[in-house]
Amino acid sequence: MTLGIAVPFPGGSILCADSRIAANDGSSAAENDAALMSVTSGKRIFAITYAAKDPRAGKMLASEIASVACNAASRQDIVPGIKRVMGDWFRSYGVAQIPSMQFLVASNSTDDNSGRVLLCEPPSTVMETFGPCVVGAGARPINPMLKLLTPRYNESFSLRSTVLRLTYLNYLARKYDSSIGEETELIVLSNRGSFTYIDRRELKQAEGLGEKVDALLLDMARQVLSAEMESNPQTIAEEFLRGYFDVMEQNPQVYFPSLAYLDRVTSSAAAGPVAVPMPTGTLG
Repeated sequence: MTLGIAVPFPGGSILCADSRIAANDGSSAAENDAALMSVTSGKRIFAITYAAKDPRAGKMLASEIASVACNAASRQDIVPGIKRVMGDWFRSYGVAQIPSMQFLVASNSTDDNSGRVLLCEPPSTVMETFGPCVVGAGARPINPMLKLLTPRYNESFSLRSTVLRLTYLNYLARKYDSSIGEETELIVLSNRGSFTYIDRRELKQAEGLGEKVDALLLDMARQVLSAEMESNPQTIAEEFLRGYFDVMEQNPQVYFPSLAYLDRVTSSAAAGPVAVPMPTGTLG
């Protein structure tokens, strides 16, 4: 997996990743596979993705982390359980070279006020991020842009706005790193006890809007940084506003029908740990 982003918000948490699972050092071929997995257990829901030098080992350990998280007796037992399973995996290598990997674990439950995001790294690092977090080889170009996902004081984002911002960051990551998969996978976890994958076609449409936003910002920078003293600032501002209103007119055309699934509590929530594979088709 070359890019993963997790965002906690008051009503739950979001986890997205690109569709390519590849070794960070290029030692193995990229695989087009499910980069996200979700699991449910009682009131708790988890979504997990990872960045690993050994993608197969990462996938296996992600499954073990999901299992121990679901079987934890309480929320307080989740972190010690993850540390234990990562430590056992780490020690099993003995003197062999141990592949580096990182995991993003997004979770929430119906008795929590906000989502929870854990950044995990073997053998024993488990850290709650309390904000947006990114992992993977494609993380470098968007790290400075993570503030886009953090509301200012006394400000809040709608869920739709947060998803739009995430797709914009995914567009930027692909623009600057060709190794990132062409598809984005995104799951939203709700504290109502439900979750949904966003239809990939909806994400593609949103990334198209992100491309127009990026072009607008670059054009504005070009105008400002190349303006001579005799240039009319009002002319520059008017030109930018024309582009701004053109993009804003397209904004309402981007919508996410898949978010309606958050109102449907999964019927299997009380049946114990259930792995839910990433759909390859659509939800709408």
